[in-house]
Amino acid sequence: MLNAANAKPFREPGSYLRSPGPGGHNIRRWITPASGSKERPRLADQFKALDADRTWLYYSDMYDPIAIALVHAAHRVEARLEEALAGVGLSIAKFEALSVLVSQDRPISLSELAEKLTCVRSNVTQLADRLEADGLVKRADDPADRRAVRAEVTALGRKRHAAGAKVVQAVLQEVAKELSAVDPLVLKRALDAVQ
Repeated sequence: MLNAANAKPFREPGSYLRSPGPGGHNIRRWITPASGSKERPRLADQFKALDADRTWLYYSDMYDPIAIALVHAAHRVEARLEEALAGVGLSIAKFEALSVLVSQDRPISLSELAEKLTCVRSNVTQLADRLEADGLVKRADDPADRRAVRAEVTALGRKRHAAGAKVVQAVLQEVAKELSAVDPLVLKRALDAVQ
């Protein structure tokens, strides 16, 4: 049985250590290289490493080949989306926030944006900071509530969102093509059954 006392890194420094975390679930901790570099690998490279060494899942409650394949497929699609969006200067988080702001077509409060993104307000505040620094969003005081701030997409934000939507659509079309051998209705029902 793997435990915190006998957990060993699966890679050299500059990679991740897998060890049990709270509740017995496996967690990954970054091992700082001897050089002292804090730089972590790209998300796509992290998922490739996970695919190359799946043994950590054998120590979890999730050892089921279909569940493992589903999780890894989701990670690979996410990594492909991150990589594609990076090409247009976005991340998935930035693209999702811009998608909400573009669809609203009006300034909305950061609380409302957090609700629509289903995340906590502090995360949205940091995300709005990054979007504003990139010139994709501008903030304005809320005339109805002096304590609140509203976010509004800029012209550059709309342009970048449109570019992001194209690359996201391309990745999703590639994934659909890869899954075309499977009956789409059967696949959809099976995925919808996962709660």
